[in-house]
Amino acid sequence: MNKTKLGISNCMVAGIIFLLALITSFYSTAVIFAWPFVLLVAYVLLKEDDLWLKASAIKAVLVVLLFILVPILFSFVNNILEFINFFLKIAEATPIQDGWGIIDFFEMLFNIVEKVFLLLLALFAFKGKTIKIPVVDNMIRKHLS
Repeated sequence: MNKTKLGISNCMVAGIIFLLALITSFYSTAVIFAWPFVLLVAYVLLKEDDLWLKASAIKAVLVVLLFILVPILFSFVNNILEFINFFLKIAEATPIQDGWGIIDFFEMLFNIVEKVFLLLLALFAFKGKTIKIPVVDNMIRKHLS
C-alpha cells in the first residue's frame, strides 16, 4: 500500500476526499464546508505522484460537478413550465401543473442517489478500489498523464 507525502496511505486520502465530497453535498449552501474538499483535492493534484490517487481526486470533483449540474436541469424544467404558464394565463388557458409533484419526486430521488453513490465511492476508495463510471473514467484516462 503506497503512502502519501503526509505519511497516510493513498486509500485513506482518497476515502477522505470522497467523504468530504459527501459532506459538501449535504451542506451545499454553506461554502465553508467545501473548503476542506477543495484544499485536499488541490494538495493531491499538486504534490502527490500516485496516479490512482490523482484519478480518484479528479473523479470526486467530476462527480460533485455532475451532482451540481443535474439539479440545475431540474430547475430549468420548472422555469420552462413557468414561462409556458405565463403565456397560457395571458391567453386565459389552463396552465400546466405538476399535480403529482413528479419533478419534486425526481429531485428527492436524485438527492438520495447522490448521497449513496458518494458513500459507496468513499467505501471503495478506503479499500483501494473504485467504481467504474465509463464517461468519467475515459475523461480521466485521456487527460491525466
